[in-house]
Amino acid sequence: MSRLSCGLAVLLLACIFTAQATADFFTIPEEVLLSAEFGAKAWGPATVTRTDVPGHGVQFSYSGLMDSGTGIKDDWSVQTLYGQILPSHCNGDFSNFDGYSLWVENVGTTTVSVSVFMNTGYTGPSGTPTNTPANDTFWQSAWQTMLPGEAFVITLDFDDAVPWNIADNPSPHTQGSNGVSTAINLFDRKEVSAIGFEVTGSGSGAILVNAVPEPVSVVLGVVGMSTAAALLRHRRERSGVRE
Repeated sequence: MSRLSCGLAVLLLACIFTAQATADFFTIPEEVLLSAEFGAKAWGPATVTRTDVPGHGVQFSYSGLMDSGTGIKDDWSVQTLYGQILPSHCNGDFSNFDGYSLWVENVGTTTVSVSVFMNTGYTGPSGTPTNTPANDTFWQSAWQTMLPGEAFVITLDFDDAVPWNIADNPSPHTQGSNGVSTAINLFDRKEVSAIGFEVTGSGSGAILVNAVPEPVSVVLGVVGMSTAAALLRHRRERSGVRE
């Protein structure tokens, strides 16, 4: 079966099962990837250079990558361009979503690993209790290892996220153990203080980051992420963007 036929089959399945696809994932628009905050790293050993490449997507090039991750994020207060419930007191309310996804392609010549993440709880005066670092929890997706040329939709599922710095969370924040997947409760989904992505590797690397188109959020809930990634590759080939 040709890739075009596969793509049409995927779209047909999506149409058939749309009523059953309840998952709704937010993504980072290109305009946010090009904002000032995503132009500078948040932590980590690598040096990062951002480039607005032709077509859709933004390239992030790294030098000095190591096993310890290098992170980039939209920090508190998170921007209001994701479709979330409009925040009060500057914290993002993502309780209307089931997760967070990004499309990522390894456009470098070395293997890299990528995860997406979200911080909740530490939102200053709007936190419960207020201004308390103990509220802060770092939520991370599974790491996706990517060979040169590979592309994946990487998703942080709010019902199956890996937490860090959770042990001291005061109630009503989510309770759990560091490194053990758990569901982010609705209280924390209403106190989002940062979102972003993290990269590890050895030496240099480069990734192309893109928002996940709305139809693919349906496909994700129906036929899985690998098929969605193939469909995105087909879209890019049709638009003339380099694989």
